[in-house]
Amino acid sequence: MNWTTPVEIPKSDIRIDWKSNVAFIGSCFAENISHKFTDLCFRTAVNPFGIVYNPLSVANMLERIANKKLYTADEIFFDGENYHCWDFHGSFSSKDSNLCLQQMNGAVESAHAFLQKADVVFMTLGSAFCYFLQESGTVVSNCHRQNANLFRRELVSVERIVFALESAVQSLQTLNPQVRIVLTVSPLRHFKDGAHGNQLSKATLLLGANSVANTFKNVEYFPSYEIAMDELRDYRFYAADMIHLSSTAEDYIFEKCGESYFSEETRRNLSRVESFLKLSNHRIFDADSFKVKTFAQNALLQAKDLQAQIPGLDLSAEIRRFESFI
Repeated sequence: MNWTTPVEIPKSDIRIDWKSNVAFIGSCFAENISHKFTDLCFRTAVNPFGIVYNPLSVANMLERIANKKLYTADEIFFDGENYHCWDFHGSFSSKDSNLCLQQMNGAVESAHAFLQKADVVFMTLGSAFCYFLQESGTVVSNCHRQNANLFRRELVSVERIVFALESAVQSLQTLNPQVRIVLTVSPLRHFKDGAHGNQLSKATLLLGANSVANTFKNVEYFPSYEIAMDELRDYRFYAADMIHLSSTAEDYIFEKCGESYFSEETRRNLSRVESFLKLSNHRIFDADSFKVKTFAQNALLQAKDLQAQIPGLDLSAEIRRFESFI
């Protein structure tokens, strides 16, 4: 007896291993899945401007990065306490305007450099509801808790989503003609829009992503949303807020992602890397004890062996840590 409805995942010729440079852009689900890759020592870059939920802001961000267009003082604002930018997450905000600009422009430059060599970019779409500044009509990525009267909120059309995604793809192709792009829709529900509003938003994103994936040869779709809705159709796979997915659900979707984008050899090596990292994460209380030094010597040998046997794997941080105990 089957207790789930299996989601068929289209075959992909994209292959990700420890030599690959992989970028993740979009909603908080993009960050959650990217952490799985980062924790397993893959080469990753995640949301250079912070979390971005809507495709229009993603398109604006990628155009800016592709053109390496730096931010200027007239593009930030002071709310009486901090300087902010509508394009960036609050972690870039600062009481010092120069520091705010420095952090933002550093993000532009580092993202430009990484995306030039990226092998795969995962673009996760969170919501088709967008906030626009009333005064200028400019879409914003983050409202920074400013007065609601400053903004107009709108569920944008499928056509506008398609235009934004096509622009995002073209920006990436201009920067890196060889890049492969994976579109996916976040399964995290935006219930502030209500159940019906959330479904309208997700449907709009799904239609837009499908259109773009069928238009560009280097773009494909991965069904994160569908896996959560059909294979994980149970509240036990959600966190306590019943909005975000549980770590078990995220692990499951990561495994499905691995089935699509990891070779058999990479999946075998993944088990070896996971086992080593669990070992290396053991807490050490007495660094001077004989047992700890013996443990560190054995772990150091394992790290060096893995690094030598798996092309691209970088365990230099772990190696330095264990060398410090010897």
